[in-house]
Amino acid sequence: MHAPLTTVFLCRGCRRAVTPVVTERPLPDPNVDDEWYRPQQGPMDENGHTDEPIVRMAPGTFAIDPAPCGPPYVLEDSSGLLVESGPSGTIVLHPGDGIGLEAHPDVAMRRGYCCGMDGEWGPNLVCACGAVVATVYSDCYQPQELRLQPDAVERRAG
Repeated sequence: MHAPLTTVFLCRGCRRAVTPVVTERPLPDPNVDDEWYRPQQGPMDENGHTDEPIVRMAPGTFAIDPAPCGPPYVLEDSSGLLVESGPSGTIVLHPGDGIGLEAHPDVAMRRGYCCGMDGEWGPNLVCACGAVVATVYSDCYQPQELRLQPDAVERRAG
């Protein structure tokens, strides 16, 4: 049996590592709870907050999401709903697996609610060099994850 291939993601701007060594796995199916790292949210307090949010990826793992992610949002003709039409191929990681990432300098991009950033306006994290590289979803009402922008990073064998 072969060992899984490992990867490090680098900022395309400065070639600095923005992740530790991570191992690829399939993207967990949102309709199958047992594939998620923490599939069930912990109990909520009287304000609707939890100390155990739903987390998509286990630490040290990543997956490539083929679906569009993030803004811009467009009206889907068949449903009449707004849907994400952002980049396809985002790299989905555990929210703690970013290295040297900082909050976006534009405070509007760091939008969120009570517990963290929600990513609804697009990438909200930059590399230490200032390149916009990722979106963290860290608010309590949503699954927790870090998504690297596919055009902002490059993959190197770990």
